[in-house]
Order: sequence, then C-alpha cells, then structure tokens
Amino acid sequence: MTIMAAAERAPRPWARDRAANLGCVAFALALAWGMKAFYSRAGFEDLSWVLSPTRRLVEWLSGDVFEAEAGQGFLCRERHYLIAPACAGVNFMIVAFVSLVAGLVHTRSTLRGRCTLLAASALAAWGVGVLANASRISVAIRLHDAGTRLGPLTPERLHCAAGVAVYLLYLHALFAVAARATGAQREPAL
Repeated sequence: MTIMAAAERAPRPWARDRAANLGCVAFALALAWGMKAFYSRAGFEDLSWVLSPTRRLVEWLSGDVFEAEAGQGFLCRERHYLIAPACAGVNFMIVAFVSLVAGLVHTRSTLRGRCTLLAASALAAWGVGVLANASRISVAIRLHDAGTRLGPLTPERLHCAAGVAVYLLYLHALFAVAARATGAQREPAL
C-alpha cells in the first residue's frame, strides 16, 4: 500500500466531528419535533411548567393578579386578560433551543460536551422563554389597555408585531450571550 493510499483511508478527525455535530443537531431537531407534537395537543394543566412561572413574572412586571381558570389559563379579571396555552411561548423555546444547539455545536468536541450543550440549551431556552414571554405579555397588556393603533396596524396586529419584536430581541441576546460563554468565534460566511 502506498503512502497516498494509506492517507486516503485514514480517518479524518474533522469528518468524525462533522458527523457527530450533525447527529447532535438531528437529535435536537427530533426533540423539537417531539415538543411541538406535545404542545399541539397540550392543555392548560399540561403547560403549567411554563405558564405558572410566566404568570408569576407577569404579575411582578405588571402588578396585576391572575387567577387560574380550570382548563383555560390564568385570568386577570380586572383587565379581562387571559394567559392561555396559546400564549405559553413554547414555539419560542423550541426555536431558541434548536438555534443554540445548531449554532454552537461546533464549539463542543466530545460526546460529553455535546450532551452538556443539549442540556444547557434546553435550560436556557426555558429560562429565557419564560422571561421573553412574560415581557411580551406585559407589553401586550399595556397595548390592550391603551387600545393602541399604529397606521394600518390594528390592536391585534400591533400585539403580534410587538410579540415578534420582543422574541427577536431576546433570541438575539440569548445567542450572543451563549456564543460568548462558549467561546464561539465569528467566521466570515464567504
């Protein structure tokens, strides 16, 4: 066997890393798909792990009191505002989780490191998701109270646009902090 043939058959560490990274991202996508499937069928009680801390934070931010309404969500009777399962922010958490794993997996070179990244990404997505969602709901309450319109944006569309802006801000901040914490380097796209 020639030296060239042996070199061609030798395992390439970068190829193994790339395969492991793709496997990690595929696993994260599978978890995200499973969470999305769960969320599509989940009711109020199933989402207490995210709705309860969100309610407490919204109460702290807004000064309002929200009471549990069986099977519905948390209702602020004074404002006629409901924190319902559709407001849980699970979709944001899914996006945050997958973004962290896919964007930072290259910073981990061992199985243990990749598993730690998966766990830390899930925890960070939950924590920032609750914070972002509580912020979004608090802004929505103020917009609702004011009956705010902005040109062609009805109160409902403004509610949606404000939610998108809040989520994008938190997603950007989360990834920036995580990239700095993991030592991820920015490389030119080209």
